Amino acid sequence: MNKDAVQHERGPRTSTLRRQQMSNFFETQDSMFISSVGGALNLAVPKSASPLSSVTMSPPVDSVFSHTIQHGILAGAYSAFMASPRLPIPVPTMFTSHLLSPAVICESAARLLFMNVQWIRSIGHFTSLPLQDQLLLLEETWRELFILGAAQFLPISDLTPLVYSCGALDRTSEKSAFLHKTQQFEEVLKSVRQFQLENQEYTCLRAIALFKTSFEKGNSGDTSPSQALGTLTDRDRIASIQDDTQLALNKYISTVYPTQPLRFGKLLLLLPTLKTVSGETIEDLFFRKTIANIPIVRIICDMYKSQQTSSL
Repeated sequence: MNKDAVQHERGPRTSTLRRQQMSNFFETQDSMFISSVGGALNLAVPKSASPLSSVTMSPPVDSVFSHTIQHGILAGAYSAFMASPRLPIPVPTMFTSHLLSPAVICESAARLLFMNVQWIRSIGHFTSLPLQDQLLLLEETWRELFILGAAQFLPISDLTPLVYSCGALDRTSEKSAFLHKTQQFEEVLKSVRQFQLENQEYTCLRAIALFKTSFEKGNSGDTSPSQALGTLTDRDRIASIQDDTQLALNKYISTVYPTQPLRFGKLLLLLPTLKTVSGETIEDLFFRKTIANIPIVRIICDMYKSQQTSSL
């Protein structure tokens, strides 16, 4: 008798149930706030001061961005992300990570994963792609989106408290290697933050990272199911969207930062550095205690598909 048929009669597998439970856990972060640590950080953070903030520009920056991004291929995506519910971390954002408990940081990280999924679903050009392409892109870019979100929203720079609370050092015999990977993560966060990116720049970088047409082996984690999905079916369209987003970012930077002609190129060079942080490192630091051995990418895809079903 077919074992799968027998399993179907008995009910869903334990692993499937646990993945569903974990997906529900991340979705519950939508309504969770930590009252014991004060107020929450509103995602609609103010723009960092522009070097030309005291100069009257023509046309206004908001107008430029509106026509190049908000009314273009990312229509709704920018406002959707910035209007997302707040992260459960205290203000001001200048607080250092040692003032926050590891539990609060991990909760905020879970909330960030959920918001990234919501943001992706707000992009019409993404949701109109074949479902196979949507899932493949999601699996291959989740960690880059997480790192960009962490750099923008999570007030962490020193990951040491997480290292010693997550239990990763107890689970591995290669302690020095894990500490080195954690240090790499800190350096990547620092390299992103040094540019003091505008919210609009973060949005464009997210979209450029999302609409990719080439993938590195193991980008989404060794246990990623992406191999079963095959390759992109609408590669030309995805490449065109990425090109348009790069043009929008270049136009925005040339308008807002005319004295920084190299800024656009430097921001694009940030994207490869995000890949130096492994998905496994992110899982170990923020989520392993919650998800155990379930690959985070599977939970993200379950979350994405459940939101897609609920929106029908």
